Amino acid sequence: MKWSIKALLKDFKYVRDLSFYLLTRKKISEKPLVRLCEEGFVTPDYDRPVCLFCSYDGENIVRENVYHYLDELALAGFNIIFISSSDTISDADLKRLSKCCVRIINRENKGYDFYGWKIGLEIYSQYKTHAGLLLANDSVLGPLFSIRDIITRLENCGADIIGMTDSFHIHPHLQSYFLYCKKNVLLSEEFIRFFQEVDVLELKIAIIRKYEVGFSRLFRHRFRLSALYGLEPVLARVHYHQRPATWIEPTFHLWKPLITEFKFPFLKKSLLTRKGVSVEEVSAVLAESGSPYNIGILSDWIPPKK
Repeated sequence: MKWSIKALLKDFKYVRDLSFYLLTRKKISEKPLVRLCEEGFVTPDYDRPVCLFCSYDGENIVRENVYHYLDELALAGFNIIFISSSDTISDADLKRLSKCCVRIINRENKGYDFYGWKIGLEIYSQYKTHAGLLLANDSVLGPLFSIRDIITRLENCGADIIGMTDSFHIHPHLQSYFLYCKKNVLLSEEFIRFFQEVDVLELKIAIIRKYEVGFSRLFRHRFRLSALYGLEPVLARVHYHQRPATWIEPTFHLWKPLITEFKFPFLKKSLLTRKGVSVEEVSAVLAESGSPYNIGILSDWIPPKK
């Protein structure tokens, strides 16, 4: 009973907050400003998939953990379009990004990652020519394990759209920090129309409901969707009973078994910034799992304890 009441309260809060937001937000007459768009040193290879990678940092720094992720994506075979919504990109970061990216974009910080991906698709229209498309962001740390074979795993999957994890909350959906779309999806009218209709929203729960959940709800009508680390098979091994499946956020509630038992390659940053998980606890889990990830890479992001 408590979970059904909790769901009703959350729905009520969402309707209330959305109504207030829509009534009070200023009319946005122009889309977010693109401050910079430069070509990197990497020449596009259309036989490879392209990754549109969204990033934001309040101190306008591209952190070492982000470079690690970008380098591993490049080694895995992705061409990378880097889309920053920080206030600026330093000359030093621009030079370093150019070595692993096809294009570097800096945009005004509006609309969260879905609008960032929209801008990336508009600017880099060649995405349709690539073998596939990965939508990714810097909300995760990793890869904690090698992803050198990730393109093969994604392409060999029987689904058309593949995520790392899925969630049953609100409505079954793939989580948007990692979404891979095969070529047939890129060329579909549904894909083009979905991103054409992405609007600037600043209410995060509205972004989740309309775009993250909405993405899966729309594409499920025509395409097959799947997660490499789906919640149902994970629960079959983990036997987590603290809450119903519809209230499980796998990257939060199951992060330890995902890493130790499934060699899951990512860790949500918000575990450390908002959920009270310590670097020491993460280090212990990584050691137990045999992960080669160097936790010292976080030193420019989380200050060491004095």
